[in-house]
Amino acid sequence: MLRTCLAVLCVALFALVPTAIAQDCNGDGLPESQQIGVQGLTAQYFANRTWSGPPAAVQIDLTGSGGFDLFNWPLPAGVPQDLFSVRWTGSINFSTTGLFQFRVSSDDGYRLYLDGVLIGASEGNIGNQVVPAVPINVTAGVHYLRLELREDFGEQRMRLERKQSTSTTWNVISNSNFLAGADRDANGTLDVCQFGDCNANFVPDSVDIANAPSIDCNGNGTLDTCEDPSNDCDGNGIPESCETTGGGLAGFYFATPDFTGPVSVRRRDAMGPLGLDFNVTQEGFNDWQPAGIPTDNFSARWVGSLIVPASGQYDFELRSDDVGELVIDGAPIVATNNSTEERGPFFLSAGQHFITVSFREFGGDQRVRVRWRVSGQSSWQPIPGSAFIPRYDGNADGLNDACESGDCNGNQMPDGLELSLGLVNDCDGDGTLDACEVASGAPDCNDNLVPDACEASVSGLFGRYFVRLGSSNPANPYQPGQLLAARRDSNVAFSNSFWMPAGVPYDEFIVVWTGSITAGPESGVWSFRTDSDDGARLTIDGTTVIDGWLGDSGIRTGSITLQAGVTYDLKLEYHDGIGGQYCVLGWSPPSASGAPVFTAVPSTALRVATPDCNANGILDDCDIASGSLPDPGFGIPVPCTAGPACPADLNSDGVIDGADLGSLLTQWGCASSCSADLDASGTVDGADLGVMLTSWGSCP
Repeated sequence: MLRTCLAVLCVALFALVPTAIAQDCNGDGLPESQQIGVQGLTAQYFANRTWSGPPAAVQIDLTGSGGFDLFNWPLPAGVPQDLFSVRWTGSINFSTTGLFQFRVSSDDGYRLYLDGVLIGASEGNIGNQVVPAVPINVTAGVHYLRLELREDFGEQRMRLERKQSTSTTWNVISNSNFLAGADRDANGTLDVCQFGDCNANFVPDSVDIANAPSIDCNGNGTLDTCEDPSNDCDGNGIPESCETTGGGLAGFYFATPDFTGPVSVRRRDAMGPLGLDFNVTQEGFNDWQPAGIPTDNFSARWVGSLIVPASGQYDFELRSDDVGELVIDGAPIVATNNSTEERGPFFLSAGQHFITVSFREFGGDQRVRVRWRVSGQSSWQPIPGSAFIPRYDGNADGLNDACESGDCNGNQMPDGLELSLGLVNDCDGDGTLDACEVASGAPDCNDNLVPDACEASVSGLFGRYFVRLGSSNPANPYQPGQLLAARRDSNVAFSNSFWMPAGVPYDEFIVVWTGSITAGPESGVWSFRTDSDDGARLTIDGTTVIDGWLGDSGIRTGSITLQAGVTYDLKLEYHDGIGGQYCVLGWSPPSASGAPVFTAVPSTALRVATPDCNANGILDDCDIASGSLPDPGFGIPVPCTAGPACPADLNSDGVIDGADLGSLLTQWGCASSCSADLDASGTVDGADLGVMLTSWGSCP
């Protein structure tokens, strides 16, 4: 009897499991049973303007008599009167075959899809917009409908009408033409659940493929973006088997304006004769960004290879609204900010070059276009899709470099290529980017993206890039806000625009470079110069050498006494307002002090590591990070400020006395890494004793 009861119970539970799973097979928030055969449209309401996150409410709209003409209708509980969005999905019936158009009146922005194809959209409040501009052929029967409304402020309206091209009369679409879920074969299962909807656009995948065969490049019935990961080793949404044919670039779309957060959509773009040319359509709305990407405040990056037909000089043109940038082989070519810019000539050898086009959209129209020409020619030409390949094979072994060397930092550029171009650092030479080693747990006590094990050997400066904030403090009106990016810069010799890392705005940012500088082979007064737009401030060993923080663009100079071969703490601050961005740090040795000859401070004189002023074997900024030394703000620890500025103060107590003399005598004759080698002669001897006695007493 017990066995029988258990068997019955197991059967009952087994029967319940698939039912529970299938209740909401398409994940729209309603069970199938409430959608199949039910008049109206499934409405997902979001308590935000971007259709993001879980919906605040889900219900069936348009259930009664009348038509799709909503005006200030009652909103479900949990949905605000303003700053919300709604998505209606389901099916619409056409009683006859013919050429049709829709007319939309909305407050505010909307998007209208028929069978997964965007046929109309608007950025704001519109009345009676006819879409598409040219009537489309629609067969009699059930079609998949998706309509999205973004509400800003004020009234809420959505009216949807249609007419055949042979008619002059517009009719509001009756509610009886809508079903909350499409089940064409009437088998009791939603079509999207029966035939698959891997891209979650509320349309069966087979319909998507029929409308755009290119999204299933290998013809296996699976959308490229939904392929098994083993068939897409670089994760660009294109199966490896298709990347060498058809041209185009791999597009990565972010639902944020600064490439932060996960990639929301991957797709193949720029395949046609116009290449990468996304523009506002003649109907006056933007319709090129993929579903799931907000109308405003998004970003996109296109990567792959540019095939140059013949070696020579080329010019490039970039048009964007808002911020765009074109980079070839890691070198910035041209950038724009809501404008069209032309740059060149650039020499490019025949063959394959890695290309990246980045685009950031904030508000209004969405435009991005790249064109080229052979230098000397008058007319610009589109770069056709056939000149692109959505992958890079720099070693010509037939394999995708991103799959061979990886892309551990997720910037869609093969790690091996970044290393070969010197764009990233691998201080221990193991083939893994330093930043990726740190991300994987390698010790990095000062959070500068360089493993502690080899930090002292890494040249350059560590740059932190911030939003520039205003302040009510007249002495320091510019303050760093949100940290946007961090990277190692080999030196500060940025003489043109658009050198900032991805995610940093065109204007209104601050950079703080920290590290150390080692004086050249001369002791004495070294001169320094900043050439910047806008302000800059240079601090060496806690001494402000140049202070042009409150000024605009210009050249500023200053000087400081440095001992040959001695390493000093360095901090360079730079802020940019509106317009151009450039910052160059130069120096001139004591021998040229009468008429300084400035050259950019070379990378070999710079280290991302700060000194070890208290001689405890730990970098100063690591002492700061651990709390063992106070942090004065991107600078040298307070207890050590006297040390490097007073070389004979060997114990850094601010006074040159018997304790320092004892340390010098202990090192007498030392010829390697000797802190008491005050004249940098290579040996601790009588000359060093003379330097100490001359400076006996309190440090200045």
